[in-house]
Amino acid sequence: MLIISFWIFIGCMLLWQFYQYDQGLTQEAIEHPKQEHFWFTNSVANASAPVAPSQQHIDGPNVQQVGFEVQKNTPNSASFTCLVTLKNVGNAKAVGVQVNVRPFRGITMGDVDAGHAKTAQIKDSDPLAQMGTWVTFPDLGPGEASTQSAVFTIQSAYDPGTNPNPEILFQPEKGH
Repeated sequence: MLIISFWIFIGCMLLWQFYQYDQGLTQEAIEHPKQEHFWFTNSVANASAPVAPSQQHIDGPNVQQVGFEVQKNTPNSASFTCLVTLKNVGNAKAVGVQVNVRPFRGITMGDVDAGHAKTAQIKDSDPLAQMGTWVTFPDLGPGEASTQSAVFTIQSAYDPGTNPNPEILFQPEKGH
């Protein structure tokens, strides 16, 4: 009699577990419905898209990043080159122009094309996002643009981004 009671108890516990498992699947399906449409973007093609300059008018020099391109495996297979284009959209000459090129700032960690994979944008406080170098540009008159380059070592797990919200330093020409 004790053996029969034991097997009935085991059977009831298994039925209870199956019931709980089924309820969990039902609740998850309600909370996370099946996705019916899928969109994929080519993040590599977007990496060299120019950054839109600000449309506000500033009296004096106003230097903005208008282009950013990544050339992989240049000058060698362990590095990449960032080509940064700055333009003075103001109405006065800018001198002492510099930009902090940080190619891993604002990048997304994880594979955005994997669908179910978790992705997250890297924080500005992350050491990888802090990696950068200051690049000096020639003086830029109103409407002038210049492109300079910076070379970085490839980080095997991360693709460089577009240097969003660049830090640009410049001063108005003395006497103007």
